[in-house]
Amino acid sequence: SSAYMADLTDRAPQHRAKIMGVNQAVAGSVWVVGPAVGGWLAETYGCRNSFIIASIGASLCSLGYTRLPETLPAAAAQRRRDMHSEQKGTSRSGSTGEQPPDHSGDLSRLAAAQLHVARWWEDIRPLLKSGNQQALVALAAIPSLRWSCFSTVVTLHAASVLGAGPWEIGLMFTALALSQGLAMPLGAYLADKTKGAKLSLVMPAGLLSCASFASVGFATTLEQFLASMAVQGLCAGFTVPAQGAFRAEVTPQALRGQAMSLERQLGSCIGLAGPVCMGLLSDVAGGQASILLTSALMVACHAVYLLRARPGSL
Repeated sequence: SSAYMADLTDRAPQHRAKIMGVNQAVAGSVWVVGPAVGGWLAETYGCRNSFIIASIGASLCSLGYTRLPETLPAAAAQRRRDMHSEQKGTSRSGSTGEQPPDHSGDLSRLAAAQLHVARWWEDIRPLLKSGNQQALVALAAIPSLRWSCFSTVVTLHAASVLGAGPWEIGLMFTALALSQGLAMPLGAYLADKTKGAKLSLVMPAGLLSCASFASVGFATTLEQFLASMAVQGLCAGFTVPAQGAFRAEVTPQALRGQAMSLERQLGSCIGLAGPVCMGLLSDVAGGQASILLTSALMVACHAVYLLRARPGSL
């Protein structure tokens, strides 16, 4: 979806961050209502109804995605069709007519697969070497790190220190989403006015968010939890539009899908291993240690962005 939004905003690059900010604000509005309402439904009618409602909403969103127009340039689309036709023709060439069982069809399919991998590597290699893409990948790891700790340690910590249930935890996420939505218009406006890697927006807001996340480990009241989450959402209102606009500016349109796949792949790996590692660390050293370690890793990601992000393509 981020690559798709980048393609759409190419039509009005001077308003890129504002358009992305509006999109994020609309999406974030669901987080304002959803956690609080979901927590109330879970406590009143049981967890099953919440899952049923969420699945219906996800299905409706998926149906809406099927109606979006294609933004892939005609040349790139034709290249993909030609590659597919070439692979298909190659795989068939060894299996037509009466041929002895020399496995030529298997060899031709192997050659087609090797061609596909070679072309993929041709696209992905510049992205792996690019300092800007490395910076964006590092920054994209932060939400997964935060979520890995939220989903295990923070919720258990809240339940331990103040007996938080679904409703209180839902309020925490609502505070985060609401403050992010309120800050998003100003953050998007400033991102459009800031040139280059937008370090003046990403670094101060990002580091403040890391400090606020670390403070969760020392929170003992619901108000402290809500304040910490609200500050993180406020900071995200400045960093998210800046990050999205910079990504669209430095990544060629034909490679945006590949670039986003690198960010998503790292995020998925963190999402797979992070909760387990955070949970184990929490059992051994306590919840505060897990929260502080997560905050330190988030600071390290910002340091990579500071060192590697530079104006210019790729």
